[in-house]
This record gives sequence, C-alpha cells and structure tokens, in this order.
Amino acid sequence: MVETFKEFTFEAAHQLPPFSGLHGHSFRVSIHLVGAPDPVFGWPANLYEVEKRIEIVRKTLDHTYLNDIEGLAVPSIENIARWIWEQMENHFPQLDRVAVARGADGQAEGTVYRGRLAN
Repeated sequence: MVETFKEFTFEAAHQLPPFSGLHGHSFRVSIHLVGAPDPVFGWPANLYEVEKRIEIVRKTLDHTYLNDIEGLAVPSIENIARWIWEQMENHFPQLDRVAVARGADGQAEGTVYRGRLAN
C-alpha cells in the first residue's frame, strides 16, 4: 500500500451563530489517497486527475461566504471537511481522509474526516 496526498488552500468567510459573527480564515486542505501502487508511476491514484477535481472544489470555496454554499449552511471546520469529502469520494475510491486546518503554523486548529461510519 502507498499513501499519496495533495494539498490546497482557500480563503473564505463564514459565521457560526451564536458562536461567531462574520469572519474569515485561510484554510489548508490535504486530500489523502491510499491503495496499491500503480506499477509504472507508484501512485494509488492519478494525481493529474486528482488535481483537476481539487481545482473544481477550490474554485467553489475560494473567496466565498461558505454559509451560502449548498451543504454548508453550518460551515464548521468539521462540516467543511465532510463537504470536501463528498465532492471527492465518487471520483476517487482510494480516498482515505480529508484534513482541514486554519490558523498560523504552530497555532493551527483542524479536523480530519474519514468518511461515514458503517452502521
């Protein structure tokens, strides 16, 4: 098995009433894919295809008011990670987890989403 990841960033505003007013963050996201290595390239998924999907997701989130995006009415960092997972999961069965962080290096906070738990 091999694990590959791809990172991206986006800037966005949100609010989580009653806990916060309108404010913004710089978010860092990493998409992790796990699987058997391709016999030629060694990756578990074609990173060029992963990048194409990430760009769609990034453009949807970047410089937006997250509360207005369908599925992100309550855009906590945990719900953002889940939403990103949902945008990726049908395209990449090798998807293992999505990590989202905000804040300065050394003072960041974040979450890791690993998909829905089996019932």
